[in-house]
Amino acid sequence: MILFVCTGNICRSAMAEGLLAHQLTQAGSDLVVASAGTHAMTGGPATSHSVDVVAEHGIDISGHRSSLLTDYLLAEADLIVAMTRVHESAVATLDQDARARTFLAGEVPRLGGTVGPLQPGMDLREWVALLHGARGGHMTAGRTADEVGDPYGMDRSIYEALHIRLSGMSSAMSRLLAPG
Repeated sequence: MILFVCTGNICRSAMAEGLLAHQLTQAGSDLVVASAGTHAMTGGPATSHSVDVVAEHGIDISGHRSSLLTDYLLAEADLIVAMTRVHESAVATLDQDARARTFLAGEVPRLGGTVGPLQPGMDLREWVALLHGARGGHMTAGRTADEVGDPYGMDRSIYEALHIRLSGMSSAMSRLLAPG
């Protein structure tokens, strides 16, 4: 499972989950994508801007309901994609073993370009271990540019810019995880 993590699980991670799940399905992959928030109120819907912006691109996240990040979710996740370093730290606080599987959003496509795509017969955790190796074994080799800022409470244009950014990251991740 690929797990996106942000704060409330109603904007960034909800959009990223919907985008990557859609792209992986279109590529014929059966990888599971989920999302959670470090301070999420379980069961809340995605923000209207999040829902509307991705809907304009043919993706329906109207049924999304927020989930609180738990140690169980982290244990199940093969790849954890954090939106910021704060979220990375929250992951490490909950589950030290998840540190090596946790990357900033921009790190996955960047480091993935170094290690190459998931090969047929390769387990997702094996590929993630290669990603971890590509960053020198540190929790993060992430750059500030690898973080994705929070659009909550901002106007629609910020969500549109976020969609463009997340869509590019998701497309790159999809090409890496479901090479065709």
